[in-house]
Amino acid sequence: MKKILVLALTLALALGCCATAQATTYLALGTGGTSGTYYALGADIAALWMANIADLDVSVQPTDASKDNIIFIQDGEIDLATVQNDAMAYAYEGNEFYGNEVFDGFYAIGTLYPEAVQCVVAAGSDIHTVADLKGKNVSVGAQGSGTYMNAEQVLASGGLTMADINPQYLSFAESATAFQDGQIDAAFLTSGVPNTAIVEITTKSPVRVLAPSEEEWAFLTENYAYYVPYTIAAGTYEGMTEDAVVPAVMATLIVSKDADADLVYELTKVLFEKTGDLTHAKKAEISAEAAVNGVPTPFHPGAARYYAELGLEVVAGE
Repeated sequence: MKKILVLALTLALALGCCATAQATTYLALGTGGTSGTYYALGADIAALWMANIADLDVSVQPTDASKDNIIFIQDGEIDLATVQNDAMAYAYEGNEFYGNEVFDGFYAIGTLYPEAVQCVVAAGSDIHTVADLKGKNVSVGAQGSGTYMNAEQVLASGGLTMADINPQYLSFAESATAFQDGQIDAAFLTSGVPNTAIVEITTKSPVRVLAPSEEEWAFLTENYAYYVPYTIAAGTYEGMTEDAVVPAVMATLIVSKDADADLVYELTKVLFEKTGDLTHAKKAEISAEAAVNGVPTPFHPGAARYYAELGLEVVAGE
């Protein structure tokens, strides 16, 4: 009898352990390169979620950012991601950036902060306009990244295409190293300000940020509705002696359409009600009120439920 009781107790404990393991929800959060804001902020948000939602395990995945993240969600390889709002719109449209294929397997949770399209050159460089990049070695971001897309559009504003420069498809960290080693003349980086890779560059070389001319601004606003002006203040980076007004998009948190509505509600609620517990400096720009602006796709029903509780109207997916 004792053996039977011991065996029964052992089995019950084993089943209990299995039940606990099965109850854990595992999520993968796609971000960007390890030197970018997406990765650092993503890790901070993941930690916040796990500290406030029981039985949740969120792994943070470094990726080549926006385009890849959207495709990964569509393919079921990740569950959440930080992406640019312009990349979201292009994915739903299925334009040439996505090979004319629609990628609409995601909904929005909300925007997080503005991302500046920063094209940096050495402070003493003879490159003063976008057109001056012709024939130069220029990092345009990893292929598939939002940075690449932005670089292509900014180049177009100056009458250039990728064929007019020597494009280098580098991550933020690789751009910093290549810039310091003199292998590139300029680098595009779309991110929050300040960008850690640019800060790294300035430890060896002061920089200047190119600001579009009036004509280039007119081209950008006429052709790309998501760009807004963003001022990078003088002194933000070593070598900047004056403000630079550059185009910016919005970093946005997205989630798979298949994600559970109750879980997404909790993720959204924790993010915006516990923002103060984040450690990343970008927390100062994150709020529920701002999160509903600049979103070109439907919101996940779980996120929409949270916004409705705050009296904020959004377009929810089915």
